[in-house]
Amino acid sequence: MHLIKKEEIKNILEYRKKEEIESESIVREIIEDIKKYGDEKIIYYTKKYDKAEINNISLNEKELKESFKSIPEEMKDVISRISKRIRKYHNKQKIKEFSLKEVGLKIFFKVKPLDFVGVYIPAGQNPLISTVLMSVIPAQCAGVKKIIACSPPSYNNEIHPYISGTLYSLGIKDVFRIGGAQAIAAMAYGTETIPKVEKIVGPGNIYVNTAKKLVSESAGIDLLAGPSELVVISDETGNPEFISADLNAQTEHRNGFGFLITTSKSLGEKISENVENGWWIKVKDVKEALEVNNIICPEHLQIILKDQHKIIENIKAGAIFIGNYSPAAAGDYFMGPSHILPTSGRACFESGLSVFSFLRTFAVMEGGKDFFKKYGCLGEYIADREGLNNHKFSLQKRRKN
Repeated sequence: MHLIKKEEIKNILEYRKKEEIESESIVREIIEDIKKYGDEKIIYYTKKYDKAEINNISLNEKELKESFKSIPEEMKDVISRISKRIRKYHNKQKIKEFSLKEVGLKIFFKVKPLDFVGVYIPAGQNPLISTVLMSVIPAQCAGVKKIIACSPPSYNNEIHPYISGTLYSLGIKDVFRIGGAQAIAAMAYGTETIPKVEKIVGPGNIYVNTAKKLVSESAGIDLLAGPSELVVISDETGNPEFISADLNAQTEHRNGFGFLITTSKSLGEKISENVENGWWIKVKDVKEALEVNNIICPEHLQIILKDQHKIIENIKAGAIFIGNYSPAAAGDYFMGPSHILPTSGRACFESGLSVFSFLRTFAVMEGGKDFFKKYGCLGEYIADREGLNNHKFSLQKRRKN
């Protein structure tokens, strides 16, 4: 790891964002082609970027069953146990409907799940079984009626059987051999084979994230997740072997980002010897550590301090892990909350994937004559000051009727 000064952080972050801007022209072309030519261009771009020749874009039920059968029994058991943990956590994430009643007025706050969601499962490096669980299960807990999934055919011209098999184990029957920006465009606009969805969720590379941004007027998106990031804030109580392993774990992902903020020079030096990629900074106290972290607003944040809970209320990150025995990798797999989290500083204003990502809320209002007689004049007054005479007239007609 490289020792840097605080003023160098912004330059590092800007360099990472530059790659997103450079991908936009390529992604725009892909999106326009999918909109115009549909499946034909899906097959073309799959061959061009995934180096895979596909005859059928969708997997049939027999293929999905075979994928599931190919998963070792021990792995099926692990998937089942982790699924229960994830489901247990997300089943707690419920927004309650409520009503507000007064003389002449009823207001109902309603919560409904989305009808149709598309899940993107990347597979550029490895079969991300955990991402299947972390994206599909929150949607199911929210009550989404229909879920489809896209994943690139990067395993012998196929979706890796661990991915398609896990999808099948969760009851997902509509699975498509397609990755990258073309998958996002297909789910956003629909093709002959792939239906248009209401919302697209799931992490991806720069091209996937850029595509999600560009299609967001046609389909909702969850957040822009990826590449992976980890910041560790630690004093001398941090275990250098643990922290080194944690930083190496997150930078194992392509373009992964590792950053150590420490009050202990000796800890920083020990860790830097064992971690090849990333940066570290020596700060004078925890207050300065908080300031540095909030410049980065990382995806994952590990806090290992003598008094580690005090800092939580004012610090910003997609997910926070407390103590020597709470590595981000545990959150990646089995703790419970989804590992699909905002990156590139977006944790300052975005939240990780959850049940709430799949819900829509709205208000239902029912007013009566008595209510208008009492309060209509308030709206008329504001409408008059805003110069919106038809608004004023709409209210006035009812109050005087």
